[in-house]
Amino acid sequence: MSSLAALVAAAPGSLVAPEGDRRAELSAPTPLALEAALDLGAGRHVAVVRDAAGDRWTVPLVLDGDGLHRARPGDGVAAALVARADGDDGFALRSWHLEHLTGERGVGVDQTNESVVVGERAVVKWVVRLPDLAGTEHPAVRRLALLADAGFGAVPPTWSLLTRSGDLLSVVDEYLPGAQDGWDWAVDDVRAFAAGDLTLAAASAPAGELGRLTGELHLALATGGVTRATAEDARGWALLAFADLMEALRVVTGAPAERLAARADRIGTELASMSDAKGSPQLDVHGDLHVGQWLRHGTPRAWRYAVTDFDGSPVAASLERASQQPAARDVASMLASLDHVGRIVVHRTEDVDATAVRRWVTAAETTFLAAYRERAGHLLDERLLLPLRLLQECREHVYAARHLPLWSYVPDDALADLLPDEPPED
Repeated sequence: MSSLAALVAAAPGSLVAPEGDRRAELSAPTPLALEAALDLGAGRHVAVVRDAAGDRWTVPLVLDGDGLHRARPGDGVAAALVARADGDDGFALRSWHLEHLTGERGVGVDQTNESVVVGERAVVKWVVRLPDLAGTEHPAVRRLALLADAGFGAVPPTWSLLTRSGDLLSVVDEYLPGAQDGWDWAVDDVRAFAAGDLTLAAASAPAGELGRLTGELHLALATGGVTRATAEDARGWALLAFADLMEALRVVTGAPAERLAARADRIGTELASMSDAKGSPQLDVHGDLHVGQWLRHGTPRAWRYAVTDFDGSPVAASLERASQQPAARDVASMLASLDHVGRIVVHRTEDVDATAVRRWVTAAETTFLAAYRERAGHLLDERLLLPLRLLQECREHVYAARHLPLWSYVPDDALADLLPDEPPED
């Protein structure tokens, strides 16, 4: 342990960051410090590392003759965790299923975390940057348990959860062969519709199914209890939302910053309206629900969907992650992400019919919301949808500035549609 700690302390800040062209850009100030490490054998470890700014990271490590490096797919750390039955040295491993598997490959999508497919049977997700939850248990542990107890089937079967002192470090799920996340399958569907290869009804039907499943998800999570927001709760939502707006104004640069500043007063007014939402239903929610969290698998005649990643928003305050929230938070996030799919298609597809894409976005949002209302409308306070969508775009700005600058066009354009420029006064 002492030699491992010395190697971590001498390592560059890039030790904490996964590799990949489409992965979020991360950096950590040095020196790094090793807090704890779970020995998986053969020089493989899962470590909790603290950087010079106090942020903490889950880092799969390999110690060999060449020194120390962050584990890459193929190094066997993920496979060793899949085969592990219990924890040690302060690490808790809740295992429902284990297998001895070989073969690892990465999953190359935009994300702040890292996923590794093991033996085409399991997916190991490393929670890269650990949120500060003030010593409380990570909410994903409770929420996954609620879904299991309620019999909610639209999640990949969980094989194990690795935690330490309330921090969720890794989730091992069963791999769904051929599954794609929504940033791939939804984009493909919209391109097919814009090219005339799918009807609007067929292209927007998945949004209706996601609306129904989001309602089912909330009903399952509601078995953990539904409360009514107090006036203090509602004021807290508004204050946290305003803090996110201020952070976006602080970190966004260039022309998007000018456009955000021009809309800041109107955004602030909408966010302040959340303080009037006393009485809104509160429950455990997903917390970072967007189309990319929905895996699609099966066949075109019988598509199936499964929701993943209950860590909460990577830019949300720790209080929000750990507490009950309005169902509208997930609904607004899903509506925003359907809009974002359209923007991705227009931005990345040469000569695409942008008018057709906009028709799809309108149909998908309408279909999603109608299906959700039919299944769980009693949980939805619709007064919160616009302010929460504006909040989501502020957070997308922060995410882009911190992790993925190429993403900045999405919230910039989305805010222009949500809050069009006001006509000049006569």
